[in-house]
Amino acid sequence: MDVDAQTSLSRLIFSNFRNADLERRLRLTSPRECEVCAYCGNRFESMVPMKQLELSRYTDWHLHQARTSALFCLPCTTVLRTDAFRRKAVVAGTNAVRFLTVADPKDRETLVRSLFYTPPRPPFATSIPSDYRKHITLRAKLNYDQSQFYVQFGEHSVLLIPALHRNVYESANALIRSGVSSVQIERGTYAQGSSQHYESCLSSYRPSPVLRLVLELSKFDHPHWKEQEGSTCP
Repeated sequence: MDVDAQTSLSRLIFSNFRNADLERRLRLTSPRECEVCAYCGNRFESMVPMKQLELSRYTDWHLHQARTSALFCLPCTTVLRTDAFRRKAVVAGTNAVRFLTVADPKDRETLVRSLFYTPPRPPFATSIPSDYRKHITLRAKLNYDQSQFYVQFGEHSVLLIPALHRNVYESANALIRSGVSSVQIERGTYAQGSSQHYESCLSSYRPSPVLRLVLELSKFDHPHWKEQEGSTCP
């Protein structure tokens, strides 16, 4: 993992988002000269003893840049201990951190526009959960190019090219709105007669992380999406 990108992301988030309630409950310490954050491997003026993190389901120890350290910096701690970073889609930019619920129509529209139509001004990072138990936000790559960028979708880093993949989203979304399920689209098992122009776009992305991401965003537009299996986390 890129240490600089990881460090920049936690600092970018922290410059726009503070969890005051969390900070009141933490016992912050100042690091000694040789002490760094176990996660990002860098120093910060406020550090947190690892035992205070209370991450019973945390599984990313193997990603730590300084595995022998017993401290986490406050920016990394803020992301790891704030539930919204786990449960929501996150779009972090230079001026704001947005928490979006994929199942909510307005939030989903905002997220889709940021992915396929009007990406945020760089630098920015986007994470979309596929399992609310996973801590994925700090895995996201910091992007500096609006024409192509990475999205952290669950445990996968997906390269998006809006000019190219916008049509994939629009094709899948049109099929789902017509009643075709996301499973049928992913497997290519729907009746393709009048939908051949959509299939010509989708076939080359089956299977791919791009198509799985598109289907996760589109499935809520299905007329009976609540009856479909595999709905995303709340």
